[in-house]
Amino acid sequence: QWDYWKNRAAYAKYAGGSVFNLFSSKKEVSPLISSGDQEAVSIPVLLYHGVIKDSAWQPDEVNIRMEDFRAHMFALKKAGWQTISLEDYSDFIQGKISLPEKSFLLTFDDGRTDSYYPVDPVLRTLDYSAVMFVITSRSISEEKGMGHFHLSQDELEHMLASGRWEMGSHTYDGHGFVPTGADGAEGHFLSSRTWLAAENRLETEEEYKTRINQDILASKNDLEKKLGIKAVSFAYPFGDFGETVENFPESRGSVIDEAHKVFDLSFCQTASGDFPANYREKSFLAKRVNTNSFLSAENLLHIFESNKDKPALYEDYFSKNSGWISGWGAFKMENGAMTIGNSPNDESGLAFLNGSYLWKDYSVFAKMKLVGNGKASLAARYHDGNNYMSCDYSNSSVSLTEKINKLLVSENVVLTDTRLSGGREAQVGVEISGEKISCLLDGKAVVSGTVNENLSKGGISFKIWNPVERDNAVVVSQLKVAPIGEGE
Repeated sequence: QWDYWKNRAAYAKYAGGSVFNLFSSKKEVSPLISSGDQEAVSIPVLLYHGVIKDSAWQPDEVNIRMEDFRAHMFALKKAGWQTISLEDYSDFIQGKISLPEKSFLLTFDDGRTDSYYPVDPVLRTLDYSAVMFVITSRSISEEKGMGHFHLSQDELEHMLASGRWEMGSHTYDGHGFVPTGADGAEGHFLSSRTWLAAENRLETEEEYKTRINQDILASKNDLEKKLGIKAVSFAYPFGDFGETVENFPESRGSVIDEAHKVFDLSFCQTASGDFPANYREKSFLAKRVNTNSFLSAENLLHIFESNKDKPALYEDYFSKNSGWISGWGAFKMENGAMTIGNSPNDESGLAFLNGSYLWKDYSVFAKMKLVGNGKASLAARYHDGNNYMSCDYSNSSVSLTEKINKLLVSENVVLTDTRLSGGREAQVGVEISGEKISCLLDGKAVVSGTVNENLSKGGISFKIWNPVERDNAVVVSQLKVAPIGEGE
């Protein structure tokens, strides 16, 4: 209770009011859209793990300080953002309902005590709700109220009774590693085939599917039979649904398929270069923004606010950041220019325009110059770092590249002296409409081709790469986008 009162007072001070008018303004908030509200076109989902109150704790990439978590929530609340339920999220993604523009889903993984006790008073203060994804073998057992690292069944029941928490599965006992070879190598439980030492072999694909299905199903049974809820959602441990495995590349489809047999929704983490919100695409797989103390409240709010759908009639002179997100590499925006570079740790750098995902037919013109001897690209119908059409510019060529599911599907190269490595600022561009795409240099089409059928829509990005040398960059100083065809 004391933490609750402290949070109420802290938020009242943060929001610029008093404790008394906070009390008087408290009301239940309905997530359903009302007259005059702007409708959401996408829903961001946040992921937290432990929320640490120990002042001596050093930040890592998984957990977050209590004061930083509070800053995240206070900033979102003050800006008008409101949490929604799993049912709201599912119905929105399926196109069954509309939601207010500033709606988000708040989630926590692992069923940890330090993601409940510090958090619940904040939720209560802000009229927020959350979803806890539970490793059921570590939380739901005959021994109740043990008070260890993971929440007990009694604690989960208390959370459900508050009305502020929902529960989902984080496997039964699959949040860990299995042996993948005789050499002692290990891989994630869900995405790797297990090494059967007694038989000196890897499990078969059928044995693998049976093992993970039994684990996923056991977690659902625990949640439903012991907590008395309908379990509809699943979060992949480590965010891995087969993306990182080496001994069984086919697990990407298998993990998702087995989870889909049991649950209606599944949750992973956004990868570098992913749009950070979820659209009405009836997708079983939801992306979550992973948070920690390195993500400031200001930057989190920038991600949320820049999710808003941008019109394809768009100009940018880079006096401020209007929604560009760095996927990887070096990134800065100053003096009327956006600079994207590779770094000592990255052979490339990429930034994409948040809010451009729903664009379809459009033209893009940009003033661009190269620093160093790298190659720069302007991508259209950009989905993520592994799916896009791009116009690539080097000092001696212009190329049209198609990338689908990490694979370079096609590349059409035209040799031409662009003179870009000499520091010349050139006008580059792309025109994309239906199945046709053209790459432009100084207002003229240089190379054209056909758009992959999987890329019927998508946004824009810029990229620089040089696998040999570092300290290369692409500098963009002006950008103009215009729709083609309907709505032009």
